[in-house]
Amino acid sequence: MKLDPEPLRGFRDLFGEEAEALEAVTEEAEKLARNWSFERCYLPTVERFELFAMKSGVEIERSMYVFVDKGGRKVTLRPEATASAVRAYLRLLRPRPKPVKLFTVVNVFRYDEPQFARYREFYQADFEVFGASSPYQDSELLTMLHEYYENLGLPHEILLGSVKALRGVLSEEGIEERDQDVVLHYVDKGMIDKALELVENKARRPERAKEAVAVLSTKEGGEEVIKEGKELMESWGYKYRFEDLEEVLKYLPDDVKSVIRLKLGFARGLAYYTGLIYEVRVPGFPVSVAGGGRYDALTEVYGWERVPATGFAIGLDRTALALMKEGRRFVFRPTVAVLPLAEEARKVALEVQRELASLDVNSFLLTEQKSIKKALSFASSMNAKVAIIIGKKEVEENKVTIKNLEKGLQVSCGRAELLDCLSETLKTP
Repeated sequence: MKLDPEPLRGFRDLFGEEAEALEAVTEEAEKLARNWSFERCYLPTVERFELFAMKSGVEIERSMYVFVDKGGRKVTLRPEATASAVRAYLRLLRPRPKPVKLFTVVNVFRYDEPQFARYREFYQADFEVFGASSPYQDSELLTMLHEYYENLGLPHEILLGSVKALRGVLSEEGIEERDQDVVLHYVDKGMIDKALELVENKARRPERAKEAVAVLSTKEGGEEVIKEGKELMESWGYKYRFEDLEEVLKYLPDDVKSVIRLKLGFARGLAYYTGLIYEVRVPGFPVSVAGGGRYDALTEVYGWERVPATGFAIGLDRTALALMKEGRRFVFRPTVAVLPLAEEARKVALEVQRELASLDVNSFLLTEQKSIKKALSFASSMNAKVAIIIGKKEVEENKVTIKNLEKGLQVSCGRAELLDCLSETLKTP
C-alpha cells in the first residue's frame, strides 16, 4: 500500500516561492525585534487547555485542537501566542524591571474552514510588552507595525479603536462579561443582527443599548470621529469618552498617523482585550495581515496580580501572500554553484564550498558526477549567477575556472586568488 503524500486538509508543505516569501517576512520581523530591543523567546507548542479556555473567546474556543495526552491531561495545540507568553512571564519574568519586551515566532493551530489566507496551521511573529500601562507604549507598537510594512514596501492602513467603547456600553447595561464576549464576537464577524438580538435580550435599556452598538459599529474615519463619538456617548448617557484613543494619537509620528483609520465600535476575535485594539489592512487583500491590542487584565484572569500588558502579532503567511499579490517575486537563488568534474576534484571542491560558506557566500555544491554540459545545465536550472568549475586539469594546476552564467564569460585563476576573481566575475556588467 502506498502512503498518501497529501497533508491533512488545511495544512501545507511550503517550498519554492512560498517558502522564500515566508522566510523574507520572518527575517524582517526578526530585524524589527532586534532593532527595537525585544528579547527572543521560545514557547511550547502544546499547552494546558485551560490556559486558552479561560479568556481567549468564542472563536478560539471553538477552533482549538484539543486532546487528552497519555498522562490524562486535557491539552491543546496553541491557537495563538499571547496566552503562552503571559504564562511564561508569570513563571519566570515577574521579578524583572519593567517593562519586559518579548518576541517570538510560532506556528499556531486553529480548526477553521480552510480558504484563501486561512489555514489550520499558520505562522505568526508575536511582540508582547509587560508592565507598561501608558498609551505611549501602544504608540511605540503602532509605530513599529507601520515601520515593518513600510520596510517591506507593502501599502497598508491601521484600523484603530478601543474595546472600551462597546464594553462600556454593555457593562453599563448590566450585561455579564461572558455575554459581552459573544456580542463582540458577533460584531467582529459582521453579524450585527445577532449582536443586537443578544443585546435586546440582556440589556437593562434595550433600545438605547441597541442603538449605541449599531451606530458605533459603523463609525469610521479620521480624528474628527472622536468628537462625534464623544457627543453620541453623552447623548446616550454612557461614561466612556475615547480618552485612550486620544492619548495614543497624541504621541504618534505624523507618517504613522497618516495610515491610521479610527473605528469607534471596533471588536476583535480575542476576548482578553481590555482597551486599544488594532488591525493592519492591505488594500485589495481580503483579510487583516496583523493585529493587536491591550490586555491589562489577563494575569488577573489566571489568578495573579494585575500586570498591564499590550502587544501585537504579525500574520506572516498573510503578509507573504499580500506581497506576492502585489507582484513581488521570491526565488531561491544560490550565488555560486561549485562543480567538481572529476573524482580527484571532489576534495578540492568541498574545500572551496567550505571556504565560501564560511564567508557567508551562498553556494551550492554539486555532489553527483556529471559531464560539464550537464553540470552547467544543472547550475543554470538552480539560477546560480556563477559556476566554479574544478576538473582534473584545475586540480593539477591548483586553479579553478569561474564562469559568469548570466554573461557567458569565464576566467581561470589560482586557488589563492579565488575570492578576488569571484568578486570581479560577479561585478562583470
